[in-house]
Amino acid sequence: MDKILGTVLVLLALGAGTSLLLSTFFRKKWVWFLPSITGVILIMRYALKIQLETLEGFEELGYIFSIYMIISIILGNLMTNFLIIRWRKSQ
Repeated sequence: MDKILGTVLVLLALGAGTSLLLSTFFRKKWVWFLPSITGVILIMRYALKIQLETLEGFEELGYIFSIYMIISIILGNLMTNFLIIRWRKSQ
């Protein structure tokens, strides 16, 4: 359980880090949300792959874990983006 929690926290930090990095180099807000948009596209791809293809062994479980990991990155990115937007509006 500790390894799963550690992995989720690292992925949240990775999403937050990409958000901070993109917000320092780009002023356009849509660029800040590109990792989240890419994550949603990957989640849709994996979900369709699970539904439409015949998978063998634990391949489906791997896709489900990948989806959860992508969701962690998306959450880190979105939370940090909204905090940055709110912080810049208050200045």
